[in-house]
Amino acid sequence: MKVEIKQTQLEYDGFVKVEKAIVRFERFNGGMSAETTRHRYFRGDAVAVLIYDPATSSVVLQRQFRYTAHTRTSEGWLTECVAGMMEENETPLEVAKREVFEETGLRLKQAELVAHYFIGPGGCSDQVYLYLGQVEDVTQALGVHGLIEEGEEVLASWVPLTEALRLVDEGKIQDAKTLLGLALLDRRLRSTSTAVRRSKGEM
Repeated sequence: MKVEIKQTQLEYDGFVKVEKAIVRFERFNGGMSAETTRHRYFRGDAVAVLIYDPATSSVVLQRQFRYTAHTRTSEGWLTECVAGMMEENETPLEVAKREVFEETGLRLKQAELVAHYFIGPGGCSDQVYLYLGQVEDVTQALGVHGLIEEGEEVLASWVPLTEALRLVDEGKIQDAKTLLGLALLDRRLRSTSTAVRRSKGEM
């Protein structure tokens, strides 16, 4: 469908950027809309990795302080999967490997892109690349990680998938990328289990 961008103006250029635009777009009846003002918030794309160990059916989750969450909850410590921002000239997979090591000390062995989505398309153009990953050594000790120079304090730990899903049901995981990653992993495992039972004639 046709889109006409009449004017754009960067209204704020800092850690995040805010752009104002005047646009027209084609309506479903074939006509064009009136000129409309829209704002776009953008910081950059992000990469998230839900680390999974099939042998123990466990995932790596971490706790870290989020000021923005604190302003809404007066608590601010969120349970999340590994994630970080893409730097210039980095590929999503390169970011996945870097962030897994920085936030857990583990080294990514393999990763599969399971979702690529907008954070909040109503006002934000940033996207997230979500991977399901496995690491080289699942017996390696975890603990507190993160980049001190960036003020990070990340406590990583292995959590049984059943426990992680219970936290979701209880509303104790409120981070979107983590909710999506756990839902997709659970769906995949359920589908695999169903296929196996069918192949054995158990259904």
